[in-house]
Amino acid sequence: MNLAVLPDCRTVLAPYAAAVSDDSTELNNAAFLDAVRRATTSLRAAGVSTGDVLAVMLPDTATFVVTLFAAWRAGAAVVPLDPALPAGEAGRRMAGAGSRVLVAPHDSAAPAHPVRSVVSADRLTAADLDTAEPARVSDDAPALFVPVGGSGDDSTVAVLDHMNLNALCRLAIEIFAITGTDHSLSIQPLSHVDGIVLGVLAPLLADGRATIAGAFDPATFFDRIESCGATCFAAAPAVYRQLSELPAGIRPPGASVRIAICSTAQTGPDLRTTFEHRYGIPIVHDHGLTDFPPRPRPSAHRPPRPGHPR
Repeated sequence: MNLAVLPDCRTVLAPYAAAVSDDSTELNNAAFLDAVRRATTSLRAAGVSTGDVLAVMLPDTATFVVTLFAAWRAGAAVVPLDPALPAGEAGRRMAGAGSRVLVAPHDSAAPAHPVRSVVSADRLTAADLDTAEPARVSDDAPALFVPVGGSGDDSTVAVLDHMNLNALCRLAIEIFAITGTDHSLSIQPLSHVDGIVLGVLAPLLADGRATIAGAFDPATFFDRIESCGATCFAAAPAVYRQLSELPAGIRPPGASVRIAICSTAQTGPDLRTTFEHRYGIPIVHDHGLTDFPPRPRPSAHRPPRPGHPR
């Protein structure tokens, strides 16, 4: 599927079904599409168009997801940046991806990289609805620039094109049997591909929903699951270790969770057994689903347009 039209398709099928939420925002499909179209207008006004690369330096919230889809609607790729990155590192990653437009909180420090425009997150969806058709980009057009190994160096950046990204999502849907009844509680950083694919994209493509949990706190995690009714979540082994080490008095989650996905590394048999016996939730490893070698980014996404500095 062309990811740019996913919010449109969901709205046509079920406008009032839940789509994306966080601690302060609840978006059904119609509201999600509305937010994406308004954000697209803001991005276009900042000069973002087909072939560009948008840097997104936002905390893990519904706004991040809205920005992701707005970029694709405008025909741009996205380089997600952890808000905790030092300005110099953020600048290097933007430079490596060729990004000149940044979406960031209004009070964030400017990265050490020249940008054409900074779009403030608090004004992102204040614009009018975008009335243009969603961009139709080729399957091999870049969709995401994601770090591999933690460095901002070009050699450690993986370029996922739209075909790659769709294939990862479809594979996740098949492996983990994700359906329209699933509700993902996203606790992996959205600056990483596993957080985006497993926490958000795969559930939305399967007609499910996603709640962005923000910072992980083992003491309140199961309360969050109980309050939102999540059916699945993905986490790194350290999360399962922290949950397994909670005091015995912490009550187990409700019966809503059917699967826990372990990404980034294997849990190991001892930790897996301890967690599953204590909470009755099966852990399924993603078996390297989102591990891939970096490949060189295209030498140029397109030549500069007249009057459009790169």
